[in-house]
Amino acid sequence: MAPALAIIAAFLYGVSMITARIGLQHMDTFSGALISMFFSFIGSLLLIIFWVPIGHFANWALIYFIMAGLSGPCIGRFLLFIGINRVGSSIASALYSIKPLFSAFAAVLILGENLTTEIALATVMMVAGLAMVSSKQSAKQVENTWSKKDLIFPILAGAAYGLAHVFRKIGLNINHEPLMGVAVQNVAALSISLTLAFFRKNQRQLASNHRKAWVLFGLSGIFSVLGQLLLFHALNIGSVVIVSPLSAISPLFVIAMAAIFLKKSEHVTWKLIFGTVLIVGGTILLALFPDR
Repeated sequence: MAPALAIIAAFLYGVSMITARIGLQHMDTFSGALISMFFSFIGSLLLIIFWVPIGHFANWALIYFIMAGLSGPCIGRFLLFIGINRVGSSIASALYSIKPLFSAFAAVLILGENLTTEIALATVMMVAGLAMVSSKQSAKQVENTWSKKDLIFPILAGAAYGLAHVFRKIGLNINHEPLMGVAVQNVAALSISLTLAFFRKNQRQLASNHRKAWVLFGLSGIFSVLGQLLLFHALNIGSVVIVSPLSAISPLFVIAMAAIFLKKSEHVTWKLIFGTVLIVGGTILLALFPDR
């Protein structure tokens, strides 16, 4: 059940990235990320009001969920949106998916989870696929060119999200309430983001008149919070070393959707396709040989 939830979460994250990519054609990165997190916050607020008893917040899990919100939806989303804006959704989503490396090693070191031979091999396959995808010839943007140094943004986003998986798992070990985790992390992420917006020198220039962009980033935030909800449920019943890699296959969905919806701004090449095959192979290996 956990693998299936993680894969569906990956699909929702993929849809979130595609809508954000389209939205970035009409709005700057900071404004888009802030709007996306605002809509994620609204979804989380509804979860708190209707499904999370207030007594569930009185434990140490709250601290870890706040740390997950700071690492994942906040820092991670800003970095990911910058990456999408600079190198395109296909490459950014693939490099962002390096998060299993960070979460797997952190899970083994901090949580004491098992890193079996099969899981290690699957991770290596996925990394090889990511290396193919990140090459300069894997995909090209029609609108502009990008530099190798721009790749650091989606990679750091993957590190932030990967570490957030571990914080989420620790919180869920204390309190088995996925809804609480989703709600708290998004409230924390928006709070930090609004603080950044307040101190931002050009905060008055926050875009507000692009109705289409608001809709797109709003949808991005909604799809993201739905993905988070499924991911939290997957982490609640499964281990990080399994759930994290499976939730990282969103590039497969992004590439497919980019070929359909973004063909005017992004081209998909054989290197990109071959890289995704390696990622799929690692995913299948994880599904066939779960941790023991």
